[in-house]
Amino acid sequence: MTVPRRDSGLRAEISELAGMLRSYVVQETVGPLRGLGRYVLFGLIGGIGVSLGLVFGALGVVRILQAETELFNANWSFVPHVAGAAFLLLAIALLIRAIRPKRTDSAAPDPIARRADDNAAGDDDG
Repeated sequence: MTVPRRDSGLRAEISELAGMLRSYVVQETVGPLRGLGRYVLFGLIGGIGVSLGLVFGALGVVRILQAETELFNANWSFVPHVAGAAFLLLAIALLIRAIRPKRTDSAAPDPIARRADDNAAGDDDG
């Protein structure tokens, strides 16, 4: 009677475990990173678009103030450039405000906790 070798069974199990581990790591890291890459790509494209729009908007403000008004000649020629910079600063402030998460009022009571307190107070009356 021959006894089967345990080495081949153990090796097969180790090989199967390594294959399973490798597929799990690929599933949990490479897959999500590919999806994340798509969001990063769209974010970069959007960021470049917004940046170009803001630069062209600032140039438009400067050009309109230079071409359409006679007021900013000679000693006041810097004013259109200051207005363009103010346009960019305003846009940056609005973008930062839009990105910042909304804060909740911590002084306001939680409605669920308030109902639980009301129910507990009502139980004492009975």
